[in-house]
Amino acid sequence: MARVTDRAAGRWPVLRNRVVSGVAPARLRTLAPVELGVRATATALIRMGLVQNLYDALFVAHDTAVSLLPWPRDTTAVYAYEDAALRTFRRAARAGLGRIWDLPLPHYQTIAELFREEVRRWPDAVAGAPPIEPEWKQRRKDAELALATRVSAAYAFTKQSIDRLGLSIPVTVTPYGFPVASFEARTQPPTGKFTVLSVGTHDLRKGSPYLFEAWRRAAIPDAELHIVGPIRLAKSFVDGYAGGFIHHPHVAKSELGARYVAADLLAFPTLGDGFGLVIQEAMCCGTPVVTTPCGGGPESITDGVDGWLIPPRDIDALVERLRAAAADRDRTAAVGRAARARAERWTWREAGDALVAAFAP
Repeated sequence: MARVTDRAAGRWPVLRNRVVSGVAPARLRTLAPVELGVRATATALIRMGLVQNLYDALFVAHDTAVSLLPWPRDTTAVYAYEDAALRTFRRAARAGLGRIWDLPLPHYQTIAELFREEVRRWPDAVAGAPPIEPEWKQRRKDAELALATRVSAAYAFTKQSIDRLGLSIPVTVTPYGFPVASFEARTQPPTGKFTVLSVGTHDLRKGSPYLFEAWRRAAIPDAELHIVGPIRLAKSFVDGYAGGFIHHPHVAKSELGARYVAADLLAFPTLGDGFGLVIQEAMCCGTPVVTTPCGGGPESITDGVDGWLIPPRDIDALVERLRAAAADRDRTAAVGRAARARAERWTWREAGDALVAAFAP
């Protein structure tokens, strides 16, 4: 069976996301029929106004299915993802079971406040509808949180967004593991032009306007800024920085490692992230990262040792770090080596063990 899975994943790499190693098959249950059914009917559900997108349809359907399935008699708690917990938590509450809510992003109120502030600061950069959750999803999230007995977060910024609500619910922070098995460390530092890389979706929440402006002000000779991923900012705003960076709208996941290896530095000035997995990916490759405390930076980086942390929205601090990294590339490369060493000390094995220990009865 393992060989069949490996062959299938070789052809369709996304299937690797479905492989759970180290757990006996008898203890796993997949809801493939539910997922296939939702995918087959999602368009109709969206047209009927019952859901807005495939993500919502999948999560609501899985939550419903799990709430109806038989549970092991020795169940003491349930662990459910945000947006996919409501009915499962209601059943668990009736049975007196613990209810752990996994919150992968800052609370939606924090994200909404963040967006309003960035619109005020960068009105010319706004493009598209604001990332505000519809009222039905806000009500669903509120109900899930009200039913939860504990919250699981991957980094402190998410915990802070819950603490701001004034609730007494405990929040446990367990950082994600570094994907060292998927990203190899570079064997030598990059040569040629000093290169800064930024990977992901580039929008207001990711702090992209600050990076564009900082790069322009830094004016580093013989240097390149490579932007990988979609830019979701007003075209007129981005055009103001035309010629200052090289844009790669899409790079396959399998090619990202080579991009990290070729860069001197990854810049990730996020203002409120879902951890920011690119931080860990770059560090696994031995590429140091400059980021803010508004994602998984503090959990992944010791400032000045294996990366750098700067205040959010601080263009001057980002300019200073970019210039310093370019001025001493040997030092930058040394910090990258320390980043890889840190990654090797906290893989998904250590992270998984820590998560289990945190919620063990």
